[in-house]
Amino acid sequence: MLTGYRGVGKTFLLKKIMKDLNPNFLVCYMDISKINAENNGNLTEEKILLELLNLMNESLINIKDKHIEKIYVNIKNLFNSIKLKKYDFKNLASILEIPIPEIENNYEKLAKVVMEYPQKIVDKSDEIKGFVIIIDEFQFLKKLKNPESFFWLIRSHSQFQDNVSYIFTGSTSRLSDIVEMINGETGAFGGRMIQINIDPFTKEETKSYFKDKLVDVEMTEDGFEKFYYYTRGIPTYINSFYNIMDSSVTYDEKLIEETFLENMDQILVMWIRIWGTLHKYEKEIVLKLIENDTLTWTLLENKISFSKPTLNKYLTSLEDKGIVVYKNNEYYVEDKMLIRWLKHEKQYRGFYPI
Repeated sequence: MLTGYRGVGKTFLLKKIMKDLNPNFLVCYMDISKINAENNGNLTEEKILLELLNLMNESLINIKDKHIEKIYVNIKNLFNSIKLKKYDFKNLASILEIPIPEIENNYEKLAKVVMEYPQKIVDKSDEIKGFVIIIDEFQFLKKLKNPESFFWLIRSHSQFQDNVSYIFTGSTSRLSDIVEMINGETGAFGGRMIQINIDPFTKEETKSYFKDKLVDVEMTEDGFEKFYYYTRGIPTYINSFYNIMDSSVTYDEKLIEETFLENMDQILVMWIRIWGTLHKYEKEIVLKLIENDTLTWTLLENKISFSKPTLNKYLTSLEDKGIVVYKNNEYYVEDKMLIRWLKHEKQYRGFYPI
């Protein structure tokens, strides 16, 4: 399990893992946030499993192997052996032109087929040695009707599979309730999952990064301190800030501050894009939280302009997106860059961005 702030480098690490994998390993990448968006927020276990089956199929099709015909025959035999009494075969996707059954009140059978599929591929091929399944933005799985049951489904199969590995990644705090649900003491994996939080660069790591990669910009010591204060060691912010710096200038503290404030929209473009996608009620919740630092449920409910069910819906959505965190009975916005941008907009424009 990989957790960390947006922009800290999780996607970069995933791409490196995928690139560096032995060619005898298949890799399947699934973005839960994309599935959620494509289904208008109506995320279900069936939709996730069918998408996973499609993606595993794509990873199989993409391999250039003279033994693909043998794998094809084995998969066909696998599906032919399944009793398809409750499946609907209209408008199907396919595995190597073999129909994938679309579930119709038979979740148990679909779950069994999908969860056993990667190990069976490995077992039936001398060339394929393993299957790596990446589940990105896993915090969106909280939207499932019974997420705990879904995690136990994965655990119940993975513990008996020798050649299948799962990597969960998400823009969420390592202390969030969804992490506890998966890998906490009472979670499905009960602490057995290797859990890594990808932290931002330290000051020394940021200096080394500049020395190795960004050599044409000069800063005084106090200039660097201010630069680190604004970027917090998060690579996305570091690179965005660097891109608007002038190599002919030596940046001291004052110039770093001026440059940051004048170019904040470029440096924080990631958050500006995200802000533009939020519902108006999500924005209202975020603004109430940053104005008060932290709020309990009751205090937040007293400050917003909409109903309790609506608050519950959009507060949960903000937690799923890794924007709002719940800890010690209080809610707060975790990313200080988002807070800084919003407060700056209010201070200099007189109003928050709509």
